[in-house]
Amino acid sequence: MNILFDLTPIQPVSAFGNDFHGGGEYAKTVFYRLCELLPAETSLEVFYDPRRNIEKSILGICKKRQFAIHLCRNNADISKLLCDKNYDVFYSALPYSYADLVLPSKTKFVYTIHGLRDLELPDDKYQFKYKENNLKEKIKHILFLFCPSWLKAHRTKKVIGNFNKLFSLTSNQMIVTISNHSKFSIAYFFPKLDKSQIRLLYSPPKTCNISNNKNTEILNCFALESGKYILLICGDRSEKGAYRACRVLYKLANEQGRIPENIRILVLGISYKKTYWMLTKNSRRFELHNYVSPDDLEVLYKNACLFMYPTLNEGFGYPPLEAMKYGIPCACSANSAVTEICSDAVLYFNPFDETEMSIRILQSFDEEIRKEKTEKMAARYQLIREKQEQDLDLLIKDIIL
Repeated sequence: MNILFDLTPIQPVSAFGNDFHGGGEYAKTVFYRLCELLPAETSLEVFYDPRRNIEKSILGICKKRQFAIHLCRNNADISKLLCDKNYDVFYSALPYSYADLVLPSKTKFVYTIHGLRDLELPDDKYQFKYKENNLKEKIKHILFLFCPSWLKAHRTKKVIGNFNKLFSLTSNQMIVTISNHSKFSIAYFFPKLDKSQIRLLYSPPKTCNISNNKNTEILNCFALESGKYILLICGDRSEKGAYRACRVLYKLANEQGRIPENIRILVLGISYKKTYWMLTKNSRRFELHNYVSPDDLEVLYKNACLFMYPTLNEGFGYPPLEAMKYGIPCACSANSAVTEICSDAVLYFNPFDETEMSIRILQSFDEEIRKEKTEKMAARYQLIREKQEQDLDLLIKDIIL
């Protein structure tokens, strides 16, 4: 058995290396577990893009285990590698750009579709707020909001065409997806796809251990107290909806008695602070920061008094689970896969409705509601965690068998 593993999802797209995404974490976890469970008689080879950064620890494992490492700059390089080596299995955690690959008929293509965001994600009038200082991009977005329906339909048709090419690359394939929402979204947009090729396996769990010393150190770095801040993440990603949530929090924070005076608002993942400047210039309660390391983020989840997740679309939804793990109350969007994963353990709101969002924030400070949700989230987190562990091992079996 000879397996080729795609490491490009683990590599950051930007030169700054700060574009965290769930697909990358997913790929990393699958790679680690595959290394643990790889049979002695099975050969594992990997490839990555030499123009982008890659974690030294990943390459260290590959060198220690003597995995063959290939450098592929584009799909032509990947296709040549596949045809030259004639692998038994090729696995990719992010195959969206592989519609024009050439695969040998012998090679089983196992890949994960995390969701169909390009088809599901609704237009948002605040989307241009997340763009950097690029007037062309801002104008392009504003024009698209008001463009005729046929132009939007043309975009949708193009995305569907690209997925159809991917799904038709080979009949020797297994399509893994990470939630019932994503599974039935695929079924809705691609009714002719053979459903027997779709395998539902929840996203694998993330593990991170933090010491008490690290806990105190990180909070001191952000000048925060445990249990005295509201946490939002992915502040520069429009699909995560943080800008609208900050509008709501700014308004509530400036109305006496709405949010306790000692509660601050920490927004992470902001590489372009001008977007939020008008909301926060007169408020000392907001802390805006760029992306942080996984260990730092873990500490900040653990010590928040509320985690807000106003996402506009989600294939699975790691972040609320990360907060639930520590018993932190969450207020989340009631859309896509979030309700499936979090069930009744969190408060829900319409991410486009600022009034409803405000109400849920006020609810989150009610002691009885917090107690009720805390009790429910412990059981829910344990249930999902067990399924994640089971499904991860099933995915590894699908790859190595």
